[in-house]
Amino acid sequence: MKVKEAKFVSKFIPKIVNHISSTDHLSLKMLQFLPGTAADGSRCHSLVPKTFMVVKPNTVEELVRLLLKMARTDLEKVRAIWMWICHHIEYDLEALEDKSKWCGDPNQILLTGKGACEGYASLLETMCRLAGIKCIKIGGFSKGHCYDLGQTFSDETNHAWNAVYLNKKWHLLDSTWGAGLADSSNNKFNFRYNEFYFLTHPALFIEEHFPDNQNWQLLQVPLSLKQFEGNVCHKSSFYNAGLIASYPETLQVETVNGKATFSIEGHFPALFSFTLNKTEKPGLLTLTKHGMQLEVYPQETGRHRLELYTKPFESTKDMYESIVEYIIICGSVDPVFKIPRELDIVVGPSWLTDKKGFLQLTARDPVINTPDGRCTIGFTLARRIVVIATLHGDRIKLGDERRYVLQTLRGNRVEFRIHLPQQGHYALKLHCSTGQGKFECFCNYLIICTNPDVTWPLFPKKLQNPVGPTALMEKKGLLQPSCRDPIIYSSNGHLSISFTIKDNIKILTALLSDDASLSDSGGKRHVTQVQRGQHLELQVRLPQAGSYVLQIFADNTASPSAFEYICNYLICCSSIDTFSTEAPVIPHIPVGSSSTTDKKGFIQPSQLGQVINSPDGRCSLSFSLDRDMSCLATLHSDDNKWNSQMERRYILQNQKQRQVEFFIQLPKCGSYELRVYADNKFQPGNYELVCSYLISCSNPKVAWPPFPDILQNPVGPTPLSEKKGLLQPSQTEPIIHSNDGRCSLSFTLKKEMGIFARLQSEGVLLTEEGERRHVLQFQRQNRVDFHIQLPQAGTYVLKIYTESEQGSFKFACNYLISCVNAQVKWPLLPLELSNPAGPSYLSDKKGLLRPSHLDPVIQTDDGRCCVSFALDDKIEVMATLHSDDITSEEARRRSIFQLEKEGRVEFEIQLPKAGNYVLKICTKKKTDLSNVYDYACNYLLCCSNTKIRWPFFPMRYSAWNTNYELLEPRTGILPANSEVKFRIKAKGLAAVVVKGKNFWPLTLSRDGFWEGVGSTAGSKDIQVLVTNNLNKNYALVLSYQVKGAVHQRLIESSYSS
Repeated sequence: MKVKEAKFVSKFIPKIVNHISSTDHLSLKMLQFLPGTAADGSRCHSLVPKTFMVVKPNTVEELVRLLLKMARTDLEKVRAIWMWICHHIEYDLEALEDKSKWCGDPNQILLTGKGACEGYASLLETMCRLAGIKCIKIGGFSKGHCYDLGQTFSDETNHAWNAVYLNKKWHLLDSTWGAGLADSSNNKFNFRYNEFYFLTHPALFIEEHFPDNQNWQLLQVPLSLKQFEGNVCHKSSFYNAGLIASYPETLQVETVNGKATFSIEGHFPALFSFTLNKTEKPGLLTLTKHGMQLEVYPQETGRHRLELYTKPFESTKDMYESIVEYIIICGSVDPVFKIPRELDIVVGPSWLTDKKGFLQLTARDPVINTPDGRCTIGFTLARRIVVIATLHGDRIKLGDERRYVLQTLRGNRVEFRIHLPQQGHYALKLHCSTGQGKFECFCNYLIICTNPDVTWPLFPKKLQNPVGPTALMEKKGLLQPSCRDPIIYSSNGHLSISFTIKDNIKILTALLSDDASLSDSGGKRHVTQVQRGQHLELQVRLPQAGSYVLQIFADNTASPSAFEYICNYLICCSSIDTFSTEAPVIPHIPVGSSSTTDKKGFIQPSQLGQVINSPDGRCSLSFSLDRDMSCLATLHSDDNKWNSQMERRYILQNQKQRQVEFFIQLPKCGSYELRVYADNKFQPGNYELVCSYLISCSNPKVAWPPFPDILQNPVGPTPLSEKKGLLQPSQTEPIIHSNDGRCSLSFTLKKEMGIFARLQSEGVLLTEEGERRHVLQFQRQNRVDFHIQLPQAGTYVLKIYTESEQGSFKFACNYLISCVNAQVKWPLLPLELSNPAGPSYLSDKKGLLRPSHLDPVIQTDDGRCCVSFALDDKIEVMATLHSDDITSEEARRRSIFQLEKEGRVEFEIQLPKAGNYVLKICTKKKTDLSNVYDYACNYLLCCSNTKIRWPFFPMRYSAWNTNYELLEPRTGILPANSEVKFRIKAKGLAAVVVKGKNFWPLTLSRDGFWEGVGSTAGSKDIQVLVTNNLNKNYALVLSYQVKGAVHQRLIESSYSS
């Protein structure tokens, strides 16, 4: 059996400290004495198998003599006696209901091998007395087998246990409960050893045991019987599971507006469950990082019994263990709030969904309130897996659970759009594939809508999820879709979708509808394919208003006559254009520049003639403007394949101050008409024709692609961007050509403002997250810089947004970035990196002043660096180091050592290995008593030296004062079996002690340093403890790990590199 370790007590110090005096704190000597520590842990462990081998003799005296042969210390004697009783004496079930059958004769208990609590306690008392150890039997009340939640106790006690005198102090133990459990359902006792009841701390023991003599509570402030009856009782399984506390702390809880809230905190992630009145589960349970939160909604008024359960996450057992119970008094039931029967107990995302590979869920709250009956949930997949979503509610028919959910899949990013049929409470369940045709729910939400006007229809029965562009479409050779949204809206029944195709694949389409009557041939007749080279356009003309599904199929390379489904779109049409669908006739308009052009404010045209001849299919046209105005241009062709969506895709517009320029690139040789329009100054938004030019190209090799559909004209810096506060751009041209896949762009800011940039592409698939992780932003005072790294060669659009006075971000300008270098492959910036990087106006506001590093990127050759700030004395600061390889909160903090002195805070960083890291710095006001820090700034740390292997710094605890200075040892990993010198500069301390297998006090030198030498021999970890009062408890401030020779060589090689 595993021996209880000293850390078991330290886990519950917050609870224990409320019940002990300053002179009764767990002394360092007591911590060394507890079983399982370095001093006697191995000996106690070795007692276990030897104790089991002792066969039951005829007398108690003989049994004690045999057990004492293997015990040397008083602790080992008590341990041997305890272990033997717990594994050889079973509870007498006949005495469970009839107290008159209790037997206190130790020899009778030994002879029969049975006894009630009286017998257990008498046997242990007698055996300890024979072993020369003080031990008494204690009678009192217990919350055990026959306890009824919330009951009061009479004068007659119902349980007995013991106290032993060890190391000059009394300690409590209960061998009855340590032995096992009585099962009254089958009248059987089950041996189930429970270490918790051996030398249990009084602050924990009092939760279930109330002695008839209050002195044996062993507490500084004893509890009254009424307090004992009304306190929450945490079962031993609660603490054995590593849990710390539950809230509320009172046994009886009253509902507020029909709801009662509970929470549990622990040391490790765990699974939880609950029942109300043994069978009901009317509540919402959310898993937190180290615990859970629960909202219970009783369905009837009155008194209810709530029972909470837990089990470890890695446990293979299905059964949960009961850990604590509450009484809920419900005064009123919420008549509106309903929990769908299909909703699982655990709701919302948590560490469990992250562990299963479903990351960055957009909806973090388990309850989604939607005013219009619509909502969206998205997440990133850590691995390739099939996921689906179903919607459940009282008004959703069987078989329609998936018809209210539309799914999109772009790269590893999944998004679900949900439309509710009407107001109500619904369960949205997200499922992942566990095998062929098998799915399990990994997350579910409660969706609430109270709007009585909501009436969203079902999505078409023939619509297949995911909808819109998918990875399969790209894999099959259908690239650069003109429409990336899964839903296409048409106001007149006409629409088109275009693609770039490769490998000469063949495409088939099908137009389907649940409402309109479409025969096979009719469906095909409503979709026309237009192909020109590698460009494919699908022109759709709908027969009537309604919802349609456009399915697209591609031929199979293995079997050209067979076509495979690759994607589908949802088309929604509100009305049909009853007029002719033929191309409109080009009106008679003036061609080239004229007096009309001048009157419209377009002066000094770069092209004076009426016809522009272009040998390479490209040309430009510019004007000076006599006033600030909006303008645009469109390109037209007599080719019947030309459509309205193509009219602006081959024109790039650049407008700055009172100058506008149009860059045109033609899709092929031929004659085109370029029309220029200006915004009517009396009717803004109504564009008037200014002039037109005829563009002619006879070169048959011309085949310029369209500009990206996501590119917004005008491109580059514009009057709008200047109006938004972006001044003096470093790049004045709209197109940025990059040879190595990198470029930079900067502006002077008119004022302090929020700003961010997003990199988008139609040819390169970028997730919404990836659009921002290729841009590094640096913002200092009135200057902002963007550094862009492209993932591969291609054409990209950099969009820049600025913060409005209302706090929302609005489009300011965009650039076209082009790279033809096929070797370019810049990785994503770290996920944890937040823009702007480096010091900014935000860090100044947070109290971090005069930074040592102004550049957001810190390059380090040896894996070490130091970042410092002048610190506002009203704030506290904390730093963490992040990378894809650093997953624990402890590791994020132990690569950084923080020091505050002379009004500055310094962060010394040692990287564990080569790579890219994010140094994240957060602050909070000292008056803020919570442990929540707000983000202030971050840096990108880069190291390419593959030889570095810096170990962690020592683990710092809350008692470590940032004004302390650690000089030796700075590494958190110490060599085994070695003498280690310690040197710490700290003021205001009475003593400093190094604890390993033994204790080594440090001495205070004249220059204010605590110095001394400690040994790592026989220890797995070394601790540094301090106190400012020799009469008070020592506080743990630092801990080191002790490693073997291999780890030591690793440390030395890191220093030498």
